[in-house]
Amino acid sequence: MHILGPRRGVLIQFNQEDRRVAASFENTLVTAGWQRKRIMLEVLAATLVVLVLWVTIPAPDLALRITQIALGVVAITGVGLRHFYPRIAFTLAFISTVVAAVLGLTVDPLLLAGIALNSVAAQHGRRAFAPWMLGVVLAGAFISIFINVSGSEDDMRNVLFSGITLCGAWALGVKTRTAQQLVAANAAIEERMRLARDVHDVLSHSLGTIGVQASVAAHIDGLNQVQLRSTLRDIEQLSRSSIAELKMLLSTTRRTDDETALPAALPNLLAETARTAEQSGVLTTITATGIEELPAAHRITTHRIVREAVSNMIRHSGATQCDIKVTATDRSVTVTVTDNGRGDISHGNGGFGLMGMQERVNLLGGTFHTGTLPAGGFGISAVLPLAHGEYGENE
Repeated sequence: MHILGPRRGVLIQFNQEDRRVAASFENTLVTAGWQRKRIMLEVLAATLVVLVLWVTIPAPDLALRITQIALGVVAITGVGLRHFYPRIAFTLAFISTVVAAVLGLTVDPLLLAGIALNSVAAQHGRRAFAPWMLGVVLAGAFISIFINVSGSEDDMRNVLFSGITLCGAWALGVKTRTAQQLVAANAAIEERMRLARDVHDVLSHSLGTIGVQASVAAHIDGLNQVQLRSTLRDIEQLSRSSIAELKMLLSTTRRTDDETALPAALPNLLAETARTAEQSGVLTTITATGIEELPAAHRITTHRIVREAVSNMIRHSGATQCDIKVTATDRSVTVTVTDNGRGDISHGNGGFGLMGMQERVNLLGGTFHTGTLPAGGFGISAVLPLAHGEYGENE
């Protein structure tokens, strides 16, 4: 047993690491495939622009036709490189389009250069209206008001359209950058909220239970030395377990919830929670069916709900009996925790524990109900839906 246990633990650790590496590699492949498709579509669109606004312009001779096609290929290349080297991509598309326009080989109002400029703004732009855009506006106004050269109306109109294209592409790119930053900020806020919720669940349960056990030991005059040592050992075990879970929780704050977020199997965790309630003087029964192969997110949520419900009951309800039921089918997981205490206890702790349970259930698209039972006591019920084919696939 002394050899098998550590080996099995190492094997599980390696398997979990292999799962994380495989999942990361798969996500990288999916992202790369999506980016390749996006680049191909953009290159096809750029090719269509060249065919319509470049190739349809007649060239006086073969040399200019070849030059026209070569410049169009350079502009298309710029569009294809915009996600990797945006400034180089803009330079290629802009210079090739301007040269072609001067030679009379295109009527493109810098559409391809605008596409590349959009990526420059999305990566480096800070203001939607940059100083250079004011210069473009003033130059366009000067040309349209003070310069009136007969026969150059089309050229002036093309210059104005080109300026509008570049300004619009830059503004859209900056808006995209702002939206991405907002999404990242919201993700960081959600991560902090998730961490605060998890820390609350861990600490409120352990500290609340330790406080109850210490209070009982301190107020019982006839407690002998054996009983006192047993209580102290229970407190030590609970504190060590909570510290280990808190360390594991903090070490996985930048990962999605997976098997490493739980220190033990779900049946063992539920049994430990029930044992904690019994040590606090509450007769606890637990019934669990089909929970061995639940997805990781459902296991974590089930564990947190049961533990938080039991923790609230121990600290606030004054109950002497508690019933825990967890039933998993191929469609959903149903969690109920009931007691014979004083009823609605949400006002006793400000409702933060109930709020955290509600948030966890909402993340999985489930339903959550609490309230005083008809026969007295308090009940918590949660239904966590399972996606089709999700049951058992995590193992």
